[in-house]
Amino acid sequence: MQRAVIAGVRPTRLELIRLSRREQIARKGRDILQEKLDALVIEHARLTKELETMAVLIQDQLQGAYDALTLAGFITGWVRLEELAAACKKIPEPVVTASQVMGVKVPEISMPDIAGNFMTQRGYSMAGTSGQVDEAALRYESVLESLIRYASLEGRADRILLEMNRTRRRVNALEHLVIPRLVRTMRYIEFRLEEREREDLFRRKRMKQNMERKERGGDQTSHIS
Repeated sequence: MQRAVIAGVRPTRLELIRLSRREQIARKGRDILQEKLDALVIEHARLTKELETMAVLIQDQLQGAYDALTLAGFITGWVRLEELAAACKKIPEPVVTASQVMGVKVPEISMPDIAGNFMTQRGYSMAGTSGQVDEAALRYESVLESLIRYASLEGRADRILLEMNRTRRRVNALEHLVIPRLVRTMRYIEFRLEEREREDLFRRKRMKQNMERKERGGDQTSHIS
């Protein structure tokens, strides 16, 4: 039992009260962390499902964009299409910010300087292009927006998964290490206190018996005299 209890704990009633309060706090902390873990699991499952749906959508968008680009190349000509592509403005770097999801800091990826403004910022004149070129451009713009959305969701899912594993380790530590050790220590203290009480009770009985024996001996002496 000694190895399973907290080292350096004195077997006193005051220590027993202190450990009982620690156990209550540990159990409340475990319950709160378990609720957080459950919520994180639900959110991660939701994100995983959304990512799977988006992956299928992006595949379809890529295929549609490729088909539109192929058609635009045939109608406009690949040389002209390359000239138009070279005239397009460079896509700016994505902006990464942070937000809070159930107390977890997660990344948010966006392109605020260009999202929704592709039509006016492509860098080439729409007058000299066919509708197939604009169609291909719109489709690839949708692919880009979906990829940014996918990357943001994936970053969020990764951070939530990391927090899930961290929270699960804390719950397991409280459930299988901290609380059982506190319980075993309290039982050990209770056992020592009961043992001490039995020893005190036995000692008091011995003292009472000795006193009664002395009293009987004194009475016998007085009768003889």
